[in-house]
Amino acid sequence: MARQLSPAAQARLAAARAVAQGKPLPTAAPGTKAQAAPRLGSAPGAMPSPEAPPAPGSKGSGIVILAILGVIGMGTIAGGAWMTLGRRPDLVGATATIQKGLLSGEMRGAVGKKAVAEVIRNADQMTKGELETARKALDEEWKQCRDEAIDAFVAAPESDRPRLADEGIDRTIAYRKLRFGLSPQAHEEKGRRQKPPKDADRRKLFNRYAAALQAQSKKRGVDLPEWQ
Repeated sequence: MARQLSPAAQARLAAARAVAQGKPLPTAAPGTKAQAAPRLGSAPGAMPSPEAPPAPGSKGSGIVILAILGVIGMGTIAGGAWMTLGRRPDLVGATATIQKGLLSGEMRGAVGKKAVAEVIRNADQMTKGELETARKALDEEWKQCRDEAIDAFVAAPESDRPRLADEGIDRTIAYRKLRFGLSPQAHEEKGRRQKPPKDADRRKLFNRYAAALQAQSKKRGVDLPEWQ
C-alpha cells in the first residue's frame, strides 16, 4: 500500500511542480501554514543549498557592473563640477584692468560708472590681503599716470593746457572713487592727500600742475578732492 504524503509534504510537492511548469505557486489551504517552495533538484524536506554566485555575463552581474559604472560616472561629474565651480576668479587682476581703463580716460560717462560699481563688487568679495594688493596696484598706476600727465602738461603749448587740466581733474576724481571702492569699511569719499615728490625740481612741477588743476576746477565748478 502506497504511503500517503502529509498535507505539508503535498503542499511542497505542488509548489515544486508549479515552479517546474512556470506556474504561480498554489495558495495554501485554509488552516495550513504556507511553506517555502523547495529549490529545483533538491529532495523534499532537504535544506536549501547556498546560492551560487551569478555566472559571468548573467543579469545579476550586469546590474552590478552598471551600478559600478554609474558610481564612477557620478564621481567624475562631481569632480569636474567642483573644479569648475571651486575655481575662484582673479578679482585683483580684473580690478587692476578696470583701474587702468579709468585712470587712462578710456572709461567715461555711464561706462565709467559701471566700472566703478564693478570694482566695489570685487572689493566686497576680496580677502584682506587681496584688498591691500589691489590698493597698492591702484596707487602705483595712479602715480605713473600722474607723472606722465605732469610731463605732458609742462611740455604742451599754453592753448592745450586747459584740456590737459580737465583730463587731470577727471583722473583725480576717478582715483578718489576707486580708492573709496577698495575700502569696504569707508562710509564717505574722504580724500587722501598725496605726498609731493622729494626732488625739489620735480616738486615744483608737481605744485604747478596741482595749481592748474585747482584753477580749472573752479572754472568748471567741480569740487576737486585733495588727491593730487
